[in-house]
Amino acid sequence: MNILDGKNLINIDSLQLENIVAGFDKICVDIGTGDGRNIYRKAKAEPGTFFIGIDPVKDNMEEIAVKLNKKPEKGGLKNVILAVAAAENMPPELHRIADTVTVLFPWGILLEGVVKPIDEFIDAVAETAKNGGKFEFITTYSPAYEENTIETRAMPELSIDYFNGEYTDILKKHGLIVESVEMLDNEFVKGFDSKWARRLAFGRKRDFYRITGSVL
Repeated sequence: MNILDGKNLINIDSLQLENIVAGFDKICVDIGTGDGRNIYRKAKAEPGTFFIGIDPVKDNMEEIAVKLNKKPEKGGLKNVILAVAAAENMPPELHRIADTVTVLFPWGILLEGVVKPIDEFIDAVAETAKNGGKFEFITTYSPAYEENTIETRAMPELSIDYFNGEYTDILKKHGLIVESVEMLDNEFVKGFDSKWARRLAFGRKRDFYRITGSVL
């Protein structure tokens, strides 16, 4: 698995990863972590949890990766790594490693994978979580603001009923049991720290959908 050591990429194997996460109470894998700011903030707040951020765009994560290597008094943390990988090609080292898997504010192909949903993306979540682990998706788009994205990617209309309907049945076939579907507002999303989340939260009023559940 390729992870960032500052601005440099290094490869670690399963045994090395096992040693890195040893001693932590829980492991959280964040797929599509973007700039890594949100899991950095969560890692500071939850020192007993080890966070693994996954994103295919190395450059976006470099600023936080450099910060992680600093001394603790200057913002360095030992309970986060950032890995360069795509959701549709997850590193095998992450198989069944996570107590929690999150996909927060996905866009592009990851948005399609989570919302439609697409088998390979849902399988990536199911195969990353431990048996009995948890998952959390938070997603949004609006025909008022993202008409082109909706049309180009043939996205369904978002609603509580959509996520509680056939969507739930499809996820169940992949081992993901939906336990809660909530509609959230901009105010809730202001608590997230990535640049993308803050752009959404402090932008125009919109609905966000949070889907949580457990993994068989």
